[in-house]
Amino acid sequence: MARLRNQGGAGGDQRGPTTQTLFRQALLGAGKMRWRRTALGATTKFPDETLTRWTRTLAAAAVLLAAAAGAPEAWAHARIVSTTPGDGDVLASAPKRVTIRFDDTVRVLGGTTVVGNSDKRAVTAGKASASGRVVTIPLRKLRDGDYTVRWSVLSDDGHTIDGVFAFAVGAGRAPPTAALSAGGTNLTRTVISRWFFFAGLLVAAGVALFMPLAWRPALRAAGAEPDERVLWPLAFAGFFLAFLGASTLIPHHDPGTTRFGLAYEVGGIVAVVGATLSAIAFVDRRLGRGAFVCALALLPIPSVAGHALDRGQWPRPLNVAADILHVGAAAVWIGGLLALAIGLPRAARKLSPEQRARFTAALVPRLSAIALVSVAVIAATGLIRALSELSAVSQLWSSGYGRALLVKTGLLALLVSLGWINRSRLVPRLRLEALRRNVAVELVLLAGLVVAVAFLTDLAPGRQLARAVAGPETPQPIADPPPGATVLAGESGDRAVGLAIRPGGQLQATVLGPDDNGVDGLSVAFRGGGRTVAATACGPGCYRANARIDARRVEVLLGSGPVPFAIPGPTQPASRLVAEARRAFTGLRSLVIHERLASGPRHKLTTTFRIVAPDRLTYVTSAGARAIVIGGKRWDADGQGPLLRSAQTPLQLPGAEWSPRWLNARALGWTRIGGRRARLVSFFDPGLPAWFEIAVDPSSHRPLELNMTAAAHFMHHRYTNFNQPMRIVAPR
Repeated sequence: MARLRNQGGAGGDQRGPTTQTLFRQALLGAGKMRWRRTALGATTKFPDETLTRWTRTLAAAAVLLAAAAGAPEAWAHARIVSTTPGDGDVLASAPKRVTIRFDDTVRVLGGTTVVGNSDKRAVTAGKASASGRVVTIPLRKLRDGDYTVRWSVLSDDGHTIDGVFAFAVGAGRAPPTAALSAGGTNLTRTVISRWFFFAGLLVAAGVALFMPLAWRPALRAAGAEPDERVLWPLAFAGFFLAFLGASTLIPHHDPGTTRFGLAYEVGGIVAVVGATLSAIAFVDRRLGRGAFVCALALLPIPSVAGHALDRGQWPRPLNVAADILHVGAAAVWIGGLLALAIGLPRAARKLSPEQRARFTAALVPRLSAIALVSVAVIAATGLIRALSELSAVSQLWSSGYGRALLVKTGLLALLVSLGWINRSRLVPRLRLEALRRNVAVELVLLAGLVVAVAFLTDLAPGRQLARAVAGPETPQPIADPPPGATVLAGESGDRAVGLAIRPGGQLQATVLGPDDNGVDGLSVAFRGGGRTVAATACGPGCYRANARIDARRVEVLLGSGPVPFAIPGPTQPASRLVAEARRAFTGLRSLVIHERLASGPRHKLTTTFRIVAPDRLTYVTSAGARAIVIGGKRWDADGQGPLLRSAQTPLQLPGAEWSPRWLNARALGWTRIGGRRARLVSFFDPGLPAWFEIAVDPSSHRPLELNMTAAAHFMHHRYTNFNQPMRIVAPR
C-alpha cells in the first residue's frame, strides 16, 4: 500500500508519500520489461508488449498540396525538449534506459548509441527506437563511470538533427563531459540533390508559364502559327532534372513517413509524369496542357517540404503563399531567359524575315516586363520570408543560414543590375547578340543563386538556431484549475487529461504528461453538440475552447484520439463533504480495498489489500506478488515462493489517497454503489497533482469508490468490509 518508485536513477519521482498514501508512479512503456518496487518491498512485473508506398503517396498528394493553405502544429522542425538522464547528471544508481524527448515526431537514424567514456565501447542493450516524439535507448547494467550519449534523428521536414550529452553513475563523481562528437550529415550530397530538383523545377515551371504569358502572344503578333515544339525539350529537361533530384533525396529521408519524404515522393511522381507528357507534346501539342499542370504542381513542393511550414511561422498561410510566389516568380524569369537564349534562335529559323522581326519585337519587350515584375515579386516575398526566418539582424552574419541568404541576395543584385542594362540599353535597340551574351551571364548567375537556395533549404534558420542556443525548453508544472470550475478527468495513453468547466460554461483542458509536467504544443479541439471548437493555449499543458459548447457529452480531441466526458448538470460546493469523507476513512478500524491500477491502456494491475488499524496490512496482486506488514516487520513473496522477512517503517493505517489540501470540490449528483445510494464528488489535489472522483455514503460519510487520475497513473478503488473483524498475523 505505497507508491511505486522509479529505480532507474535519473528522472525518478522523489516526492514523499502523503498521509499513508497509496499513490503509485507506474511509468510503463511498450516493448520492454519494466520493474518497479513498492515502498513495502513487493516487486511487481509489467510485461510490455499496407498500402504500397506509391499508392499511399498518390493518395496523400492532394492533402500535401492543400496543406499550403494551413497546416497542423505537428509539422515543424523538431528540436530537443529534455533528456533523461540530463546532460552532466551524476546518478546514484544506474539507469535502465536513456530517454530523449522532442517537440515533434522524429525517426531514429544510425549512429545513435551510448558508450563508456573509458573504452568507447557501446553499452546499449538493443537498438534505439522512436515512439512519436520520444526516443528510447535501452541500456545494459552499467557500472560506476562516465558515459556519453550520441543521438541522431530525422525531423518531419527532412532535416537531420544530432547531438551528444554525458552522464555519470556513482555518487560523488565529478560532472562528466562528452567523449564523442555529434555525427555530421553529408551536406554535399544533399545540396547537389536539392540543386537538381530546384533547377529542374524552375526550368520546367518557368518554360511552362512563359508559353501563355509571352511566347504565344508574340507568335500571334507576328502572324505565325502558335508553335511551342522548340520549348518542350527545355521543359522535358527540367522535369528530368527534378526527378533526378527527388529520387536522390528520397532514400535518405525516410520516404512516406516524414513530411519532407512524402512531399518529394509526390514531386518525383509529378516530374516523371511531366517529363513523359512534355516529350509527347513535342509531337502532339494537345498533351502540353497536362505537362503545364504538372509544372504548376511542382511549385508548392519546396514550400510544403521546407521551412515555410515549420513551427513558429506566423501567419503560416502568408508564409506558404509568399514562398510559392517567390518560387513562381523566379521560375518565370528563368523560363523567359532560356526561351530567349535557346528557343528564340530555333523558332526564328522557321519564320519569314518579316515575321521574325515582328516576333522578336513583340517577345523581347514582353520578357523585359515579365522580368521586372518577377524581380519585384521576388524582392517582396523574399523580405517576408527573411523576416519570418530570422529573429535578429545579427543572424545575417552570425548564422550559416544568414550568410547563405546574403550570398543569394548579392547574386540577385547582380542579376537585377544586368537585367536593368538589358532593359534600358539593349532591348529598345533590339541588339540581340549583346542581349544573348548578357542572358547567358544571367543564366550562370541564376545557377549560382540556385546553389545558394539549396544551401538555404538545408540549413536551420536563424530563429531555430536562436532557440537551440537558448537550450531545451524546460517542461513546466500545470496550474490549478480556475476557481469555481467543476473538474473531471480522463485518459489519453499515458497522459492524464483534466477538464475544467468554468462558471460561465467555457471548457478548459489540461494535459499532464508522465513526467508530472504539462504537455505543450498539442493540436487540441473540443467536440460536442454537433460542432467542433478549436482551442487556444492558456499555460503549461492548458488549452481553452475558443467558444462555448452546450452539450451533455463533450470530447477533447488530441492527436492520440478523443477523450470523452459526460458533462454534469448544475453542481454545488462540496469541500465539507470531502473533509468528512477523509475523516471517516482515516477513522476506520479495518477495511478491504479492491484496487485496479494502470499507467496506460495496456498496462494494468489489480491488487486486494486487507487493512487493520493502526499498522497491519496484507495484499496480493494479479502478478502474483504478496506481502504481510505488521508494525516494523514485513514478509514478501513472489508467486508461490517463500515469504522473506525484512525491516519496515511502521505505517499509520488507513490513510486517505488525497492530501489535506484540495481544490474545486463540487457535488456532481447521485449514483449507486453496490446497491447503496452515494453522493458523487470531484476535486483536484494540487500536491500530487491529480484529479479525484469519489462516491460518498451520505449517512456514514465513508467513501465507497474512488477514481484517481494522475501522471501515467490511473487508479480505481472499491472499499468494502468496513470495521469487520479481521486478523493479520505473522507467518510461521
